[in-house]
Amino acid sequence: MLIMEIACKQCNGHYKIREGKFGVFAGCSNYPRCKSTMKVFELVQTFILERGIDVYKWEKVCWKCNEITPVYSYYLGYELEEIDEYLSSFGPVGLGDITYIDQLLGEEIPSVQMRFSNTTKSEYMANTCAFCGALQGRNYVVYDPHEIIEELWHNRNMEKYHYKTFHIDCIAPLMFDVQRIYTESN
Repeated sequence: MLIMEIACKQCNGHYKIREGKFGVFAGCSNYPRCKSTMKVFELVQTFILERGIDVYKWEKVCWKCNEITPVYSYYLGYELEEIDEYLSSFGPVGLGDITYIDQLLGEEIPSVQMRFSNTTKSEYMANTCAFCGALQGRNYVVYDPHEIIEELWHNRNMEKYHYKTFHIDCIAPLMFDVQRIYTESN
């Protein structure tokens, strides 16, 4: 696996996940010579600005019409493991978690829509069948993607499902969601 490093703002080192008396943070690899630090969510924001967010596409059988329909999601935790395995401990982060990325997907892909779920009694961004429009849900796409689970979590071989990378020029539209997800108290 390729290891991604976020360069230190103050020296030629890079940030590593560390644990201190005030919790987990990102600290420079040249500590104690360099004492530069970031909060975990700031490290994630920097990662997104430098690398973007990868979106994946695969196929599943629609529960309603039995047609094979494409589904899409991002897996930020999967990508962040390139920095440190700890970052995946925040759980799968995908479609329905980062409003701005969901909006970009919805603008580009007609079958990614804001839908209401009677099961959860909530509205969220989700995949729908490209043929009949049936809600394909979020949980089985993000939390338990049966069709790609082997490649995603076991083989780490997601390249064949790569759809595109959203490059983000400004972190402002993502700040609230990233801070909410990647703050240790959650």
